[in-house]
Amino acid sequence: MSDHECCGPGAAILSFLAGTLVGASAALLFAPRSGKETREKISEIGAEVKEKLTEFPEDFNESIHPAVQQGREMINKGKELIQKGTEIVSQGKDILDEKKSALNEAIEAGKEAMKQERESIAKSLGAEE
Repeated sequence: MSDHECCGPGAAILSFLAGTLVGASAALLFAPRSGKETREKISEIGAEVKEKLTEFPEDFNESIHPAVQQGREMINKGKELIQKGTEIVSQGKDILDEKKSALNEAIEAGKEAMKQERESIAKSLGAEE
């Protein structure tokens, strides 16, 4: 996995902003400037940070939208698969009910045939006596 895959755009932007603040702070501490120049520089850096922070939600929304869309598509596909599965189970139950009914009819027919055969054998045995 590369570094680009482990960090989303939001993390990259926050890292950039944090680096900007650290760099600006170091520059202010070590640069020989007058108080007025330092205040102006702080004001400029504040304006840059403010601008980058206003851009952050836009960048975040642009990067999150495809993921949300993909999630919705996966949910819809899951719903379709569940529906198909439900239909298949229902069809299976119908087939099973039909086969069960046919089997029960065959069993009843076998019982009736056996009963008739017993009666026929009993009559033939009774007639012989």
